[in-house]
Amino acid sequence: MAKLMTYALAGALAVAFAPVAGLAADLPEPPLLEPIPEPVEFGSSWYLRGDVGYKFYRDPSASYDNPYFKRAGLSKYKDEDVDDAFIIGGGAGYKWNNWVRTDVTVDYETKADFKGRLGCPGCGGVAGYSTEKSKISALTFLANAYFDLGTWEGFTPYVGAGIGASRIHMSGFRSKNPGAGGYEDGPGSGSDWNFAWALMAGVGYQVSDNVVIDANYRYVNLGDVKSKSYTAAGESGRVKVKNLQANEVRLGVRYMLD
Repeated sequence: MAKLMTYALAGALAVAFAPVAGLAADLPEPPLLEPIPEPVEFGSSWYLRGDVGYKFYRDPSASYDNPYFKRAGLSKYKDEDVDDAFIIGGGAGYKWNNWVRTDVTVDYETKADFKGRLGCPGCGGVAGYSTEKSKISALTFLANAYFDLGTWEGFTPYVGAGIGASRIHMSGFRSKNPGAGGYEDGPGSGSDWNFAWALMAGVGYQVSDNVVIDANYRYVNLGDVKSKSYTAAGESGRVKVKNLQANEVRLGVRYMLD
């Protein structure tokens, strides 16, 4: 009798839970949750930079494209020279890994004196050369890439290159003919945009987690600049200073953003 009651109870439970088991079998599988990506933080690899430096100009070439001077074979300047100048600049960049960095920079160069001599037969009744001088300044905009060569005791040497644009301004042109007592005003001010490029090498020193002192050398090619048109010997022309290039010694700070 007891066995009969046990079998009866087991059968009743099986009948009672059969629909529940069927319902559970019909339920869809729970969805797979995609992991939530972590937000990208602005910082850690971004940096700001500031630089000062001293620019040593190489001797440029200059000419006066006046038709009279060209016919006489006197359009080329002699003894051209551009004095040294100071530089101040800044920029922002990104450190991609332990080897590669990129940044964009802008540099302002203080006015530098340009000097040269131009053939002047019969000027003021005396044959010879006129003495010409003006002021040249420049803004340089570059996009740069650097390759870090490894770090030893906090020092990281690197090499780099940059391309961009320069805006060169020439002003304060003065001219003195042979035998004359003083300088006279020459062509008016002029400005030109040029393609610019640079090569650099330097070393960074890690002062702290955020601060790197950067000492470097940079070669920069800025292009040409022309004055406004100026009349001499009855014909007009422009003074053109060509192939402005310089060696720079620079010291700066890179600040890594948190």
